[in-house]
Amino acid sequence: MERAPRTSRFPVSGHAVNGAARLTERRNLMKRLLTTTVLAASVALASAGYAAPEDAKNAPTEVTPAQQQSRPGMETPDDMPSTALEESSPDVLMTRGNATLPSGTAIAAGRVIGADVVGPDGKNLGVVDDLVFDANGAAKRVIIADGAMFGFGGKMVAIDFDGTSITRDENDDRMVRIGMTAETLENATEFDKSPLEKTGGELASSYLGREVALATEEDGTGEISDLILDRSGAAKYAVIEYGGRLGVGGNRTAVEFGKLTAARAEEPVKLAMTLDELRQKPAFFYSEEEVPEAGEM
Repeated sequence: MERAPRTSRFPVSGHAVNGAARLTERRNLMKRLLTTTVLAASVALASAGYAAPEDAKNAPTEVTPAQQQSRPGMETPDDMPSTALEESSPDVLMTRGNATLPSGTAIAAGRVIGADVVGPDGKNLGVVDDLVFDANGAAKRVIIADGAMFGFGGKMVAIDFDGTSITRDENDDRMVRIGMTAETLENATEFDKSPLEKTGGELASSYLGREVALATEEDGTGEISDLILDRSGAAKYAVIEYGGRLGVGGNRTAVEFGKLTAARAEEPVKLAMTLDELRQKPAFFYSEEEVPEAGEM
């Protein structure tokens, strides 16, 4: 690239100057230009810093692995149990002997409901009240209860599941991050979930604690204690408790969610499996620490 004549880029005064004086003047001019550029960049960065939270109100909270390391509560390989590192597993459950455990991609709906909701500024905005499923059994919306205790009037707001990031806090409890500020959540339209409560299949809460009718009356009944979702929100398994009396001495296993037969809210969900078939399935545990020794199972 041809350079412009020096006299046009770095004009000097009309009187004669020697080479050293010209060099000094050019250096001074370059310093002034550099200072101006730095100041302009600083102003631009400061403006972007104030605008970012507003722009990210409704955006999904996407983070890179490197960013996860610097954000409290985000799941990282060092934070998760060793068995949860099998991210390449095609399933959300993995087998350990005669036990199944959630893999690193699993989301337990029962532990998301009631979880704290945190905004982009790290402030607590409320708690997760429920999850809304579509006709295919995939969570599409997250219902947030801001609660009167948070100063927003105690209403519920529903946001897209894709706009959330489900992580863990310092106590290893589930936490949900969203890209909405407290002001945006406060001004959002209130959500009424009561019509969904009557259908018996559109809310996560309509499954939790639900009675399960097994193949025959002789097999008795069980109860759904949790739903296991994948990262996209699709329900993959229902955790079934069975065989106990008054909640004592029962067993727990996971069955494919698709094996449940839909029913209205006041009716038991049907499962075409016998009690013996449930007993032959591996027991379900949330972590390796819960798994008893081989002789105790």
